[in-house]
Amino acid sequence: MPFQVLPAEASDIPDIVAVHQAAWVDDPIVGRLMPDVDPKAKYDYDLDFYQKRFDSKTLTGSVMHKVVDTDTGKLVAYARWKYPYTLTPEQQAEKDKLDLGRSYPPGTNEELYEQFFGRIDTLRQKYLDEEKEYFLHILIVSPEYQRKGLGTMLIREGLAAADRDNARTYIEASPKGLGLYKKHGWKEVDEIVMDMRPHGGTGMATEKCLIREPGAGVA
Repeated sequence: MPFQVLPAEASDIPDIVAVHQAAWVDDPIVGRLMPDVDPKAKYDYDLDFYQKRFDSKTLTGSVMHKVVDTDTGKLVAYARWKYPYTLTPEQQAEKDKLDLGRSYPPGTNEELYEQFFGRIDTLRQKYLDEEKEYFLHILIVSPEYQRKGLGTMLIREGLAAADRDNARTYIEASPKGLGLYKKHGWKEVDEIVMDMRPHGGTGMATEKCLIREPGAGVA
């Protein structure tokens, strides 16, 4: 079953959303963000999220790739890196006009959304310098294709670029992906701990924040 890494295109967005929803459905935090949202409304929300990221990629340092199963042509994994970038005053003014905010569909757990992403934003401000460092923002693999090395395929290109620039790399990781990221040299620097009991979950859920120094980890 051969696989190929290719640049992601806007026409891939529906397939990316399908992988996104399948990959995150059982996550103890993300899976509780929209527990009562109509499936069509959730699909439209996720579609809009990815469309906006494609439309704004030249203003946000975004580099997006997909993995395709070449036997079937199916998109089975996706990654969005944010490479270091500096904007001109004109580009900054254009970016400031972008609407990348969150407009929640009915049934969203807005309290959990604000708590979780508020903590993520705080940690990014603390640890991530977007003008100098690389950021692996999203890495998703279709459940039936996990543990086939596709995550590594999508990680390597960004890490190679970071190493050429002698730059650090930042990421937030769920427990499911933590082993992969540590294998490639990321080390824990902080964490987000959420009590999921008020949100329909069970116990505490943790998201790790990690930084990789240039050249760390396996090749």
